[in-house]
Amino acid sequence: MVKLKSSGFTIVELLITIALFGVIVPLFTVGINNLTALNNRARDLTLVNTLAQNRYELLRSAGYNSISEGTFDFSGDLPTELAEPKSASYTVVSPTAGIKEVTVNISYHEYQGQRDVEYKSLISELGIAQ
Repeated sequence: MVKLKSSGFTIVELLITIALFGVIVPLFTVGINNLTALNNRARDLTLVNTLAQNRYELLRSAGYNSISEGTFDFSGDLPTELAEPKSASYTVVSPTAGIKEVTVNISYHEYQGQRDVEYKSLISELGIAQ
């Protein structure tokens, strides 16, 4: 009896391997795309939060008496990493004597559309409250 050497893969094995790769590769691609989108969203939120905190610190450092009421644009301070269209402004009102309410509004384009964030804080003659 003569034994035949079998080497290589059968057609069935090759078809199963191709089918598995056809399912696994797209799943990895979708997963990587989702991780990239989440990473970009987290980066953008961190940038926006830092920018708003910096704006409050600038106003607090300037002092209560030097803060004018009104709406002021600071879109030029937005980082280039934020997608267009983007804008930033803050509004100062005085709801009661000795207190100024500062509202920071930042708007930018995100993966799923436009994102608008708003931060509010009070600045008094004695300092800042959150």
